[in-house]
This record gives sequence, C-alpha cells and structure tokens, in this order.
Amino acid sequence: MRNTTKEPIAWAIASLSLPACLSFLLQNAYHVNDAYFLGQVGRDSMNGLGLFMMVSIANFGFILTLARGTQSLLARRLGADNPEGAFKALAQGLSLALRVVVPLVVLEWIFLPQILAFMGGEGATVDRATAYLQVIFLFMPFLFAGPILEFAFQGLGDTKTPMRLQIMAVSLNTLLNWALVLPHLVVLPFIGEVGFGGYGVVGAAVATGCSRLASSVLGFFIMARRYGNRGLLDPANYGIDVRAVREILRVGIPAGTSTLLFALVSMKVMEVMGGVGGQDAYGAYGIGFRGVESISFMLVLGIGVGTSTVAAHAVGAGLMDRARRAGHVGVGLGSIVMLATGTLMYLYPRQLAGLYTGEEAILAIAGTYIATMAFCQVPQAVEMIYADAMAGAGSSARTAAITIPGNLLRWPVAWYLASVQGWGLRGVWYAILGSCLIKAVGVAALFLSGRWVKAAEHGRLFVGGAQGEDLPIGATRQ
Repeated sequence: MRNTTKEPIAWAIASLSLPACLSFLLQNAYHVNDAYFLGQVGRDSMNGLGLFMMVSIANFGFILTLARGTQSLLARRLGADNPEGAFKALAQGLSLALRVVVPLVVLEWIFLPQILAFMGGEGATVDRATAYLQVIFLFMPFLFAGPILEFAFQGLGDTKTPMRLQIMAVSLNTLLNWALVLPHLVVLPFIGEVGFGGYGVVGAAVATGCSRLASSVLGFFIMARRYGNRGLLDPANYGIDVRAVREILRVGIPAGTSTLLFALVSMKVMEVMGGVGGQDAYGAYGIGFRGVESISFMLVLGIGVGTSTVAAHAVGAGLMDRARRAGHVGVGLGSIVMLATGTLMYLYPRQLAGLYTGEEAILAIAGTYIATMAFCQVPQAVEMIYADAMAGAGSSARTAAITIPGNLLRWPVAWYLASVQGWGLRGVWYAILGSCLIKAVGVAALFLSGRWVKAAEHGRLFVGGAQGEDLPIGATRQ
C-alpha cells in the first residue's frame, strides 16, 4: 500500500499515472482487437461494432458507479491510516456488483432488439451486434468485478499490478481473437487438414469474455494474498454495510449516471448518424471512437487515476489544499499529452482510420470524424481530470450536474445541424465538439470555485482514523 500524502504532488501523480496509462492502453487493446479482427471479417461485422460499443459503454456506467465509489472510499480511508476500513470498502463494492449484475443482464437480454433498434440499427448489422452481446452477457460478473478490483489497486497506490494483469489479459485476448474470429486451416501429421475459427463476432465476444474472466479471478486472489486481506475470502464481509454502501453510491451514482446517460444520448446521436450517413456511419464511428480516439482517452483516464488517488489520500488526511493542487497539476500533465494526440489526429486522420479498414466509404467518414475530434482532446483532459480529482475527494454530484446536461445537448443539436441545416455527418461531429467545450468550461469553473470542498469534507465522516473512529467534518490529521 502506498499513501502519497508525504510525496511531492507532481511526482506522485506522474509515477501513479504512467503504469495506469499503460494499463488503460492495454485495456483499450480489447477495442482495437475487435476493430482490427472484425474489419477482416466484413462490413456488417464492422458496422455491428458501432452498435454493441454503445451498449458496452452504457454497461460501464453501472460498473463505474461501483468502481468509482469504492475507489474513493477506499483511498480516503487509506489516507486516514485506516487500511482495514479500506479493504472493507472493497468487499462492499464487490458485494454490490454481485447484486446488480444479474437483474441488469436479464433486462438487457430481454430488451436487446429494442435497444439496438433504438440506435437505428438494421438487418445484418443488428444480427452481428446481437450475437456479440448475448455472449458477453454470460461473462458480465467478471466484467463488473474486474474494474472494481483495478480501481481498488489504484486507490491503494498500486498502479503496476493492474498493468501486469492487463498485459496478461490482452495477450490472451489477442491470441483468442486470432484463433476464433478468423477461419484457419492447418495441416497436421497423420491427420491432414484441420480447420478452426471463423466465428466472427461470436469469437470476438468469447475472446473478450475469457480474458476478462482470467484477469478478474487473478486480480482477486492477488488482492487477497499480497495485502494479507484474507477478509475478502470471508463471505461474512459481503453482507450489506449500510453506511459504506451509502457512501459508495453517494460518490459513484453521479459519475456512473453521467456515463450511462452519455451512452444513451450517444445511441440517439447514432440514430441521427444512420439517418444521414447510412449503416456505414456506424462502422466509421466505431473505428474513430473505439479504434482511434479511445487510445487518447485512455491516456487521460490514466492521468485521472493518478490525480484522483493523490486527491483522495489528501482528503483522507484532511489536506484540502493539497487536493486542490493535485487537480491543477493533473490537468496540466493531461493537457500536454492530449495536445500531442490531438495534433496527430488532426494531421493523419485517414491514415489512422486506414489501420482498421480498407472500405473506402467507411474510411472517408471515419477520417472526417477523427480530424474533428482532434479539437476535443485538450478540453476532454480538462473536464475528465478535474472531475476525477473531485470524485476522488468524495464530490461528484456537482460535476454530474454539468456533464449530464452537456451530454444531453448532443442529440438535439446533432439532429438540428445534420437534418434541419443539412450539414449531414459534419453537423453531428460539430455537435459532439461543442458539448466537449461546454463541459470542459463548466467543470473547470466548478473546480476553481471550490464549491466541491464541502462535499469532500462531509465525506470524511466515513473514512475513519487510525483506530477506525469517524473523523469530524473539517478535522485534520496531526
């Protein structure tokens, strides 16, 4: 365990962020693998990628609710020298995940045709997306547990273990994608020709599910053994602790709801895309968003993890000014990185899209999306890292009050510009860009105002001191 309260802020954030960035980049390799291998299968599979991508993001909204809330409470308790309470917070987060995942999967399985039609999917595109998601649903407990464990490791100041787990998982995912998605024919001695693979989107889903299962199970036992946290193996610790659950949900629900509504709005934005750009617009968006832009996005997530952890440890120790400075330093680092990735996206949009497909129609659309999104990169760093700093500190509701309306604006503005003004897909891209700028300005203004500090101080009631006692609001560790 690593408590960063005595370390220089820039060093603490940078040293935590580098392994976290690598971990998220490796995690993004799941998406890159899907885009690359399905691009070899055919147009319908590639277009299906755009549809099931948004359902995956919507599910991540539920996952993030539990992961973000668990990480914040765990890290604040660690900052308050209460490691036992930190591990109890993790047990509560995993317990909530087990109670949420089954009803969620049942509902999505029943209403999957309506969900995909909601986005404007048609014909073979919907068939491919349905086949992928029905397999992924079978692995959902591990897709929930994995991020909670990764966020918990990061909250403990350990960003190297999630990186190593991702190396293992992505290697397995790549191998399984190669073996299952594409058809293969080999000649074996005494047997002759043997064929395997060729399962397309179903193979991609099995590859993702199996690799997530492996990393989740291994991560759980590393957490239990390395930190001597045998309590994770005790079923009694998974009974509901009302106070801990409320604090996890207080921080997690706004962050998760923002992500969930982002996905729902994006589904309607994709319907607008399909209306003006046809089914190829889904494939192009899948390449641009999941295959290219998400790489830049993962770098910001990694820096956000470092910033969030340092801020959470500071708040747990009662060092509010340190938490503020952590936010500023994190945004500075993130902006530098995103300026570089944005420049690359602006200069080489078609070349980046061409890594995934040779279909000219899809390539042309993806290129315009990537070039426009280049201007979103620095604003995204400002929005996300300040938001992560506040969430780590125990304040997320005010941030959601800015990001949710900012995301909701995308749909009507995209429809107006694309359909009424006749700008087509270019109007959709401008709507997304505009919402990014609005959210960045709003979240930055919130952080600078200091209005989030009161919620952060309130959250200190639940961190406990060295002996596990509650700390009064505004108290500081001596």
